[in-house]
Amino acid sequence: MQQPRSSHSTFSSSSTSSALSMALIEDGCVTLVPKFKIKEGMMDEYMANLPKFLELVKANEQDTCLHYGFVGPTEDNLVICREGYKNAEGLLFHLQNVDGPLQEALRYADIISLDVQGPSSELEKLKEPLAAFGPTYYELQPGSMRSETL
Repeated sequence: MQQPRSSHSTFSSSSTSSALSMALIEDGCVTLVPKFKIKEGMMDEYMANLPKFLELVKANEQDTCLHYGFVGPTEDNLVICREGYKNAEGLLFHLQNVDGPLQEALRYADIISLDVQGPSSELEKLKEPLAAFGPTYYELQPGSMRSETL
C-alpha cells in the first residue's frame, strides 16, 4: 500500500517541486552586519529612529537591496542589522541613503562590531570607504551560490 504524501516535502534527489528546482547562480552578494550597543538610557530614542532606516531603504533601494532588517533589542541592549546587497556599489549607495538616520543612531548607540561578507573583488571596493568603522572582512568562498530570484 502506498503511503500518502505529506504536504511538507523533504529534499531528495528525485524531488521535482518548483520550490526545490529554483535556479542557483554564482553568489556575488555583499552582506553587512553591524552590531549596535545602545547607550544607557537611550533605548527609546534609538528604537524610535529605526523606522527611518526602513522607510529610506524601501523608498530608494529596490534595485540594490536584497534584504534589510533589525534583530533585537536583546536583554543586554544589542541590536543587529541584517543587510544584503547585490554588490559593493549597492552597499555604498545604502550608506549614503541612510546617512541621516545613521548619524542619529550613533548618538544613542555605538557600533561594537561590523562584519562584511562577500566575494574578495567586492570586499576590495569597500575597504577604503568603510575603514573608519573598523570592519572585519569575511571572503566568500568560490563556488558559493544564491537563488536567481534574489
